[in-house]
Amino acid sequence: MKAAHQRKLFRLIHLLGAGAIGTYVYAPWKHIELFTLLMQAVVLPVLTFTGLWLWVGPRLRKLNLDKTLIVKTEQVVNGRIVESNTTRR
Repeated sequence: MKAAHQRKLFRLIHLLGAGAIGTYVYAPWKHIELFTLLMQAVVLPVLTFTGLWLWVGPRLRKLNLDKTLIVKTEQVVNGRIVESNTTRR
């Protein structure tokens, strides 16, 4: 998924969640236990995740975390330590 498409999707989810929070605050549905549980267990964590991703996501993408990591390891060969580079995904 491209970064622009992902950002639009997260923005839409964030706006829908904000609408659900507004409905919870201003509608008489807050007295329904299932709606309160839905807000606490689903909507608030999703809003937190999407908000943080919209805020910090571009910085994380600049770090290029998708590239393979080169891990230096040491092996003992015939009693001597030999360094080797391995790639890990």
